Amino acid sequence: MQNTPSTFIPARPSTLAKAFWGWYFERIIRKTFHSVQVAGLENVRRDVPVLFACTHGSWWDAALTIVLSLRILHLDAIGMMEYKQLSRYRFFSRIGMFSVIRENPRSALASLRYAASTLTRTSCALWMFPQGTLVHQEERPILCEPGIAILASMVPNAVVIPVAIRYEVLREQGGVLWLRFGRAIESAEREAMSIEDVRGIVAEQMQAVANIVRTDAMSENATEYVTVLKGKRSMEKKYDSMRF
Repeated sequence: MQNTPSTFIPARPSTLAKAFWGWYFERIIRKTFHSVQVAGLENVRRDVPVLFACTHGSWWDAALTIVLSLRILHLDAIGMMEYKQLSRYRFFSRIGMFSVIRENPRSALASLRYAASTLTRTSCALWMFPQGTLVHQEERPILCEPGIAILASMVPNAVVIPVAIRYEVLREQGGVLWLRFGRAIESAEREAMSIEDVRGIVAEQMQAVANIVRTDAMSENATEYVTVLKGKRSMEKKYDSMRF
C-alpha cells in the first residue's frame, strides 16, 4: 500500500484541539501517576528543526510526549502515527499527527518527505520512536530503524535529540515517570556520516541516555530532575495526613 489521498492523513493542527487534548492527557497522567520527573531540559532546542529520538517502552509514551509538547514545553511539534491507528482516531491529526505505513518502504519514504517538508518550512519539532514498535524498557541493545537517519539527511540543519522514558513503581502507588533529554547530535557531526552511521549513533545515544535514566531511577537520584507534573498521592500518604 502506497500513500495516496485515501491512505495518507496529513497533520491538520487546531489550536482548540491542542488545548483540549493537551489538557485531557495531562489529566489522565496526573490521575494515574505520582509524578513526572524530567532532566536535560537545557538540551531542548527551539532555534532549529528538532528530531526527538525517543525510546518506546509503553503506551504512555505518546500521551507523555503530547503533554510535554502542548502543556509543559509549548513546542510547535508534529508526530508520526501508524495509518491504521490514525484512521481510527482521527482527532490525533488535529494535534499534529500524520500517518505512516511502515510496512511499505515507498509509503514510509513519502511520509518522511512530508515530515521533512514540514520541518524545513516551520522549524518545528518531530517526535519519533525509532525502535519502530513497543520494546521493553530493559531490552538491550537499543536498535533503530533507518527512518530517523533518512529524515536527518533530508533536513541537514536539524538536530537529533535522544530521549529516554522510564516507568518505576517503587515507593508510590501510582509510580513515577522518569524522562531525560540527551545531548543534541548536531548537523555538523552528521555531515560526513552515512545513513547507517547516523542510525548507529542515534541508537547508541538513545541507549546511553536510557542507561543513565535507569541508574538514576534505581538509585532514586532525582538531583538533576525537575518535577514537571505532580499526580495523586498514594493511599498510605493520604491516610498519614489524616492521622492526629
